[in-house]
Amino acid sequence: MPSLKTLLLVIVMLSSALFASSPDRYNVVWDSPSKDQHGSMPLGNGSTGINAWIEPNGDLVFYISRTDSWGDNGRLLKVGKVRIKLAPAPASNDFLQTLSLVDGTLKARYGDTDIRLWVDANNPVIHAEFNGPQKTAATASIELWRTKQFSIPSSWECSDVHLFRPRPGEKWGNLGPTVMEPDNLLNNKKDRIGWYHRNIKSVGPAMHAKIQGMADFKRTDPLLHRTFGAIITTKNGKKIDNTHLLSPQSKNHRFDIYVHTEHPATEHQWLNALEQLIAQTESIPFEKRRSAHAAWWKAFWQRSWIHATQSSKNEISKSLIPANKLNFSFGIDSNGNSRFAGKMGRTSLLNVALDENAIRQLAQDQESLSGFNPKELLFSATPNLHTELPNSDQWTNSPALTAEAWILPDTHAGSVRILNKTLVGSNEGFLLDTYPGNSLRLIVGEKVLMVKDCLVPEEWNHLAVVIDSQAGTIALYHNGEKIAEEKPERSLTDAYIVSRAYALQRYINACAGRGAYPIKFNGSIFTVEGFADGKSRGPDYRRWGSGYWWQNTRLPYISMLTSGDVEMTKPLYKMYCQDLFEYHKQRTRRHTGHGGIYVPECMYFWGEMFAETYGKKPFEERKDKLQDNRYHKWEWVSGLEMTFMMLDRYEHTLDEKFLKETTLPFATEVLKFFVEHYQTDKNGKLVMNPAQALETWWECTNPMDPVSGMRAVTNRLLDLPEHLSSPKLRQYWAQVQAKVPPLPTREYQGETIFAPAEKFAVCKNGEVPELYCVFPFRLASFEKANAEMARRTLHHRKARGNSGWRQDEIFMAYLGLADEAQKNLVGRAKNKHKGSRFPAFWGPNMDWIPDQDHGGILTKAFQSMILQSDGKKIFLQPAWPKDWNATFKLHAPYKTVIEGQVVNGKITKLKVTPKSRTKDVVMASDFKQP
Repeated sequence: MPSLKTLLLVIVMLSSALFASSPDRYNVVWDSPSKDQHGSMPLGNGSTGINAWIEPNGDLVFYISRTDSWGDNGRLLKVGKVRIKLAPAPASNDFLQTLSLVDGTLKARYGDTDIRLWVDANNPVIHAEFNGPQKTAATASIELWRTKQFSIPSSWECSDVHLFRPRPGEKWGNLGPTVMEPDNLLNNKKDRIGWYHRNIKSVGPAMHAKIQGMADFKRTDPLLHRTFGAIITTKNGKKIDNTHLLSPQSKNHRFDIYVHTEHPATEHQWLNALEQLIAQTESIPFEKRRSAHAAWWKAFWQRSWIHATQSSKNEISKSLIPANKLNFSFGIDSNGNSRFAGKMGRTSLLNVALDENAIRQLAQDQESLSGFNPKELLFSATPNLHTELPNSDQWTNSPALTAEAWILPDTHAGSVRILNKTLVGSNEGFLLDTYPGNSLRLIVGEKVLMVKDCLVPEEWNHLAVVIDSQAGTIALYHNGEKIAEEKPERSLTDAYIVSRAYALQRYINACAGRGAYPIKFNGSIFTVEGFADGKSRGPDYRRWGSGYWWQNTRLPYISMLTSGDVEMTKPLYKMYCQDLFEYHKQRTRRHTGHGGIYVPECMYFWGEMFAETYGKKPFEERKDKLQDNRYHKWEWVSGLEMTFMMLDRYEHTLDEKFLKETTLPFATEVLKFFVEHYQTDKNGKLVMNPAQALETWWECTNPMDPVSGMRAVTNRLLDLPEHLSSPKLRQYWAQVQAKVPPLPTREYQGETIFAPAEKFAVCKNGEVPELYCVFPFRLASFEKANAEMARRTLHHRKARGNSGWRQDEIFMAYLGLADEAQKNLVGRAKNKHKGSRFPAFWGPNMDWIPDQDHGGILTKAFQSMILQSDGKKIFLQPAWPKDWNATFKLHAPYKTVIEGQVVNGKITKLKVTPKSRTKDVVMASDFKQP
């Protein structure tokens, strides 16, 4: 009978073939439990997230997180940790855990126990379900780590106010250590347990506001009395104590963990609000909620997809067996040792992957071998034991291999070789032996398959190994039955690895992208226990702290319109462009003495800049009111990028209300800042000095990022339909555009290329501002007259790479460089965090784990290789590699959906909705490639 894993793989293959939108092909499947939190899987509903894992003892454990669980030091804290234990625990080695993407659910089977864990897509609740044939008891426990006050050691972990601790001779009062307050357990619940964290103080906002000259801006303290926590319930639950809840003996258990944040709130107010949410949720039948949850995820996956595969011209996969120069040997290792002590009968090697029926037939006849194409048969005979087979060194280079052997193992054989083509101590090759004792061990490169005590000593056993590089599978058979199968990571094609990375990153975005605040670039809400300086910093740690850095924050969002995930962009614009709009205006007036808006690179969600960024000298004592930190002092491209992205949003959604109420007022104030902040030259052009190009080039005049940003934004504003703005406003935009200096260029090695700025002197970082005219502002791209100059600029760039926030793949895609973009993108997709088990936990790179910048660049680059747009034009395959096929569904401006298929470099199927937009589609064959 086929194993559970085999059935799962068959189901995945069938579903993927039948439904183009199905993400099942990218399900994450593990066949063993996880040691700790570094083997966690992410789940979430956009606001509440969990990192979940199943330990070897059968315990289900998960951290709970929120997008709005800000502590009193400004850190985004974990809500808590829950463990669920069965008694008796699962007592079997049979384990399979799957992240089912199609319904956002962790599904596992441990022995005869089925486990299901999911965060309701529509309600603030986590469901943990356990079902089995035998009665068990189940206990949910709360595992708090914030149990007492403690000091936070690192400035990057909190609101960095401890940078203001007094030094000898300084006048600032003694602020004392930065203290984390403990969580609180609920005491008065009979049939449930719970906990909460309440900010009894607020450390940072008031002080920051005073130092930065914004103390008189009226608002509610963003941290004080913010309260968040959870309540755990279960049917017929019995509270053991404040941290343990028992679900009595039953074949079925379900724990419901309700999570909520209330601000500002007392404990009583938070508890009442959560009880109301529980009542509202439970008023909806459970199965109806489950169906609605599955429907949300189904609709999400049906919005868009990109599935890339190797083209038919490249369909032969490389062998899963690492090449070496050794011959096959029978019954010995490469040194002539580990000698097989039993007997060997017929042994065969074929350069095809036999199916299960053929393997069964081989296992039924020990004497003859017939019915095979002679071209497929490499060797078949009773071999001479303890010898090697001449001229067999190339046989493992074939994409398929079947090895079969009859063996009679000795009772006390120990570790012995059966078939060997690998050096002792190396996994670079192929090895089949008995280890330990009468167990079987198969080594194929880095993949090791072991089945304990399966051989029958002093009896004939039939063994078969089938390696299918095209399918990416390794299977081990005993007496005609499959006893082990693996799909090695290294066997996956580059196209699949990139497609899976794209799907999993989009999934992670969905798990955290519908909350009250934007996605944190440095780990989102899926950080686990962090280590710094060799020491554990606990589960609340993340490098670069709790604030938002715009150049990093934007990256998870730059692909969302093309994937159709517009609603996930709301928290970004709500914080930056709506909630803080008036604050930005007052700060700009206070710091510069003129109108408009500038948005600093580094700030907290409540508006103030980081203390380290602005500096500790009070506003009233400053002659220069701007921030001190030279990496950000004149870095002002943020507002232009936000405006450009919001104009993208309008083109995709045609949402006139958002355009008029948010985008246009914000855009106009951002432009006003530059016009009023800088003087003009004799030609009426702005002279942006002092200025800088991103963080990288200091002492600049007319840097590329604001120059290209102003030009791109004014172009798009003036291209809007006239009824969406007033003549006065359009006249102002035109006047601003006339003041924008030309894109800066320079001569380099006898060629003209784009420059970081008209004048630039001091390099302090590793960004590529000279290519901001390519991305994000698309003033230079593959179809434009300046494309070749942009390509020269790309190839002459000093800073380069394909990890973290580096944008090289996007530059390459925008410039039509398919091969370069493909190579960089494949490298990015393979570059996961080695300490994390989940394949899309990137980092730390320059940020933290999982690095959302790394994934954000990946998703945008992959999209841009197959689809780009400029105004109403839609370009297909502008940088799509010739050796990748694809099926795709993506969103383009003007509410357009493009669905198509690429085969051997050509679009073979194309559906444009609405059909009227077909005239605006430009095929790859219609424009000149570089």
